[in-house]
Amino acid sequence: MRSQSPAEQICRFAFPEKRVSTMSPLALFRSLAVIALLVICAFSVPGYADSEGVSSCSGCNGYTFKANLVSTGTGTYELTYTIQNVNGGAANPRDWSLTLFAPGNDITNIPSFTMSDNNQGSYAPNAGKANNGSDCSGNQQYALCVALKDGATASTLNQGQSLIFTIDFACPGCTEQTSWDFLSAGNCVGSNGNCYAISQNGSTAVPEPSILTLLSSSVALPLGFLAFRRKAGRNIVSRRQSAAV
Repeated sequence: MRSQSPAEQICRFAFPEKRVSTMSPLALFRSLAVIALLVICAFSVPGYADSEGVSSCSGCNGYTFKANLVSTGTGTYELTYTIQNVNGGAANPRDWSLTLFAPGNDITNIPSFTMSDNNQGSYAPNAGKANNGSDCSGNQQYALCVALKDGATASTLNQGQSLIFTIDFACPGCTEQTSWDFLSAGNCVGSNGNCYAISQNGSTAVPEPSILTLLSSSVALPLGFLAFRRKAGRNIVSRRQSAAV
């Protein structure tokens, strides 16, 4: 008795009432495509990713700012905020905030906060807006703010460098705004003067691929392969019929 192939074993597990050993190659691959589609649907989690940024602006002084918001569940999010020194003077980021949601919404919890230079101990994330004074105003709970702690050592951004802040937070039932309000300020290294100080609405970046797009691309490969197998099978049958005549 011949041993079963892995594909036959999968089909036998999924369709125990069928005699998989007698299935044609085309029927076998159709069954595998159905299984693959069911698995993809079962493990796909609804979500989205929105990006906005600020580049050419009054007060940017050679710096760019970008934010990427990802839904990680019902009312939970991950925000990635990037400050890049493209061709400006060296600066110490002092504070920044991003107004993400509509007034009346509340950011309730910030369980995780990291920085790409591992200097997160010097900065504090909070709900509220930056006021360009090294702290966050808590009056606007629908905004997310990060500010340098009193007496802490600030990060440094030299020309060509980027600094990335990653924050996990909760905002249950919140409504995202279509345009985010960017506030950000940083002192020039060795002085108290601003190297950049911005207050500007972000512009939408390239949209992230949706779940449906990813699902379609995942399913397209097995379905395309099935179409190829069907066409190849028809060609074989046609050649056999011609040879018989």
